[in-house]
Amino acid sequence: MRKFLIFSFLMMLSSVFAYEFEIGDRTITYNPDTLKFYENSITLSKKEVQELFPSYEVILISKFDKNRKYYLKNSLFKTKKVLLLNNDTRTFHNFFIYPTSSRDEFQEYKNGEIKSLITIYGKKNVRLKHFGSDEFEIVVQ
Repeated sequence: MRKFLIFSFLMMLSSVFAYEFEIGDRTITYNPDTLKFYENSITLSKKEVQELFPSYEVILISKFDKNRKYYLKNSLFKTKKVLLLNNDTRTFHNFFIYPTSSRDEFQEYKNGEIKSLITIYGKKNVRLKHFGSDEFEIVVQ
């Protein structure tokens, strides 16, 4: 019972920091601590998120290897847009994208940053990093 109460409190607290934006006639909620998208309090699937952001390649957190690395091919002179989507219970509070030039902006989103949106330039690796040593890295080949 105690675990349930703690979990409920954490879920309520995490929803306080979520941001809402509109795409077409849909109201979407984004939680930067969980890297998840919601509509009517229901978590959106990878397919649904891909439909919202068709120019982005969706990468699931579960696809990172045991060393928290994900290998991606990109040409030296091209850019690639990716969207990180959490399909796990892990949270990403105080995680940021580095280098900062890879942080993508969503033109219709004015209330806060969607840190899941990333632009990869050439062969430059991108990290989702915490102030400590915890990080996830997209290794560009």
